[in-house]
Amino acid sequence: MTTAQSQEPDVDVELVKEWVRPAGEIALGYFNRVEGTLKQDRSLVSVADLEIEDLLTTHIRAAFPDHGLIGEEGTNDIRGEYVWAIDPLDGTRAFLSGLPVWGISVGLLWQGRPWLGVFYLPLLDEWYHTTSPTTGAFWNDQSISCPQIDGWDENSLLCIPGDVHLRYVIDFPGTVRAMGSAAAHLCYVARGNAAAVFLDHPALWDVAAGAAILSAAGGALRYLEGEQLPLEHLLDGGPWLKPLLGAHPAMMDQLRPYIHPINTP
Repeated sequence: MTTAQSQEPDVDVELVKEWVRPAGEIALGYFNRVEGTLKQDRSLVSVADLEIEDLLTTHIRAAFPDHGLIGEEGTNDIRGEYVWAIDPLDGTRAFLSGLPVWGISVGLLWQGRPWLGVFYLPLLDEWYHTTSPTTGAFWNDQSISCPQIDGWDENSLLCIPGDVHLRYVIDFPGTVRAMGSAAAHLCYVARGNAAAVFLDHPALWDVAAGAAILSAAGGALRYLEGEQLPLEHLLDGGPWLKPLLGAHPAMMDQLRPYIHPINTP
């Protein structure tokens, strides 16, 4: 465990998985047995979200009392160089609809940079993780990488939010799908199942784990306008981020022209 400031995080990813697996069991216990309520931002929350976030924050605070924390369901204790970002159920709408693509996302940022990431899909018993940007990314303990491709065809997959058609025109030449979970979308790009992902104003907890995994797999996140994320200042502006694209770095300039805000001539 890391105790001194300005040192790279030294966190056992297996310990994080030990926290996340029982969180997945909680989610499975509520799956198809619980209803959600609308929050002020019109997103959904369920008792499963709240119970899982409480479990994970309890574990993190016990193991790393000097670390900061932010979670989708109200945890807000951003401080220091090490900040954990938790999405207790990434894909709550899919979860409440009885669909399979939802999971538990736990990311650790160091000096504002996505560093460690664990994402678990309980229904599929699939794990994605990385321990740092230089140690590689893994799917069920198999090494994964974000491939550079020559171009797109009808089989190329772009993952998007479910309601993005209300705000954007997307002319991507391949297949466009909303799977329900931002973290899953990022992991699918990291693994090469999807060519790219578009995220419209995601929150930090949506992307912290997935961004770490994608980066460790050789992929990248960029703002839709083209500039790189100012990773060292990722926490400065609050939890909400501008629209993002994720793909292999060499594909970004080709991808961007396919996505247009509706209110732009």
